[in-house]
Amino acid sequence: MYLSDSDGIHDLRWRTALAAMGWDVSLTVTDSQTPVIAGPITTTLVESLADYSNPIIGLSWGWDLHASEKCQSTQWLSTFSGLIVDSVPTMEIAIALGASPDSIAMIPWGIDLNKFTPIPRGEKVDLSILSLRAHEPLYRVDTILRAISHLQEKGIACSLTVGNDGTLTETLKRQVSDLALQHVEFVGRVREDELPALFGKHGCYVSAAETDGTSVTLLQAMAMEVPVVVSDSPGNIAWLKNIPEPTGRLFALGDSRNLELTLLEAVNFPEVTRNMVQHGREVVERYADWNQNIWRLDQLLASLLV
Repeated sequence: MYLSDSDGIHDLRWRTALAAMGWDVSLTVTDSQTPVIAGPITTTLVESLADYSNPIIGLSWGWDLHASEKCQSTQWLSTFSGLIVDSVPTMEIAIALGASPDSIAMIPWGIDLNKFTPIPRGEKVDLSILSLRAHEPLYRVDTILRAISHLQEKGIACSLTVGNDGTLTETLKRQVSDLALQHVEFVGRVREDELPALFGKHGCYVSAAETDGTSVTLLQAMAMEVPVVVSDSPGNIAWLKNIPEPTGRLFALGDSRNLELTLLEAVNFPEVTRNMVQHGREVVERYADWNQNIWRLDQLLASLLV
């Protein structure tokens, strides 16, 4: 069974992958022997499964374990038959909260490398910026808007495309008006098959999220060799810095001035930026190939049925 508090594109990816591996996928709990995959793991839905006799596999969404205010509600992690995490920082948090290391499968929320491929780019890096995170407090899109304001106040040419939506959409639009920002466009939710073309039109990908495990849109940008500038959350650091060569640039969480300076650094040092994006593609190929990574889930499920 696959249970989730949402029914979005990521849920569809997991269910499709399970079906492709030959598993029959149900959205309701039936017999007591069938494994249940459920997430995010800090939600009431998952906590309510504690009394079930089914093997329960927690599916961490990254932010759920990284959000420190949620941690006290996850002491029952030790009762899971298995736990899926997306990154080393997320795994470390899970272990600290009581999950058994032997029960954890690390499966990065990878991408389809055949769909997200590099496109030819010029020598320069431009400030046509793309944001794709949800319009919720967690993702701090307002930090990006303030950075755009700083740039435009100095007469620096830049533009911003704001994808996705959420409870803060109208607030963000008012902020654009209040700051008198130019060249900011809200495009709403974008289908996954439309994303490669959208990435190809932009010079930088930016995410200001306060917590992240493995951001799928970050991986997509890296795969297409789009320069990335993201907040210095542990999950982002794991993908950008905790490897021999950096794959992008980090800015201080919530600091729009630091974001502004980091964006200018990407523009002013184009050769360094090109080296970063090329290495980023290599890292994604090595660690974030969804079609390869998902088979770790098959092994985990099979072990529960022995």
